[in-house]
Amino acid sequence: MQENILINDRISLTAFQPSDKENLLLYMNDPVLHDFTLRVPHPYTEQDADAWLAKMQQHIEEYGAIVNWAIRDREAGVIGGIGAFLKTGMEGHNDEIGYWLAAPFRGKGIMTEVVTRYSEYLFTERPSLARLEAWVLPRNPASARVLEKAGYEREGYCRKMFLKNGEYRDAILLARIKD
Repeated sequence: MQENILINDRISLTAFQPSDKENLLLYMNDPVLHDFTLRVPHPYTEQDADAWLAKMQQHIEEYGAIVNWAIRDREAGVIGGIGAFLKTGMEGHNDEIGYWLAAPFRGKGIMTEVVTRYSEYLFTERPSLARLEAWVLPRNPASARVLEKAGYEREGYCRKMFLKNGEYRDAILLARIKD
């Protein structure tokens, strides 16, 4: 099991650790993050952080690999996360990625580097993987731009694709095909 993916001299991807709880509570309570994602609760509580960290450990035990990676700044610690949904299992041909980045680190090119490198990692480590997808809410054009810079192409606009808090949400589908 690979335990570290180097992004640059400052950023790496690692497993989430129990010591990441403080940063999760700090950064995951961002209302913008909640608005731009489908599954992040708000407010984000200690119980949410504990449940997330336990789930990450369970995934490692179940799959023998890290499925959701912590985006780690060498000085600030955990500043985000990126992971695969395992839509068709570890050996499947199609998967979906999702990610988040803490507000103080947005707009600096970090996520573009992370998505690019993580996508390459998935295509290398999972040889049967031929397609990666990502869904973006239209009110988050910066995320769509990150994906486009990372080699993803827009494939469609889906009306009322998701339901969050009783509200239908449109979504843009982007995908990257293995070279």
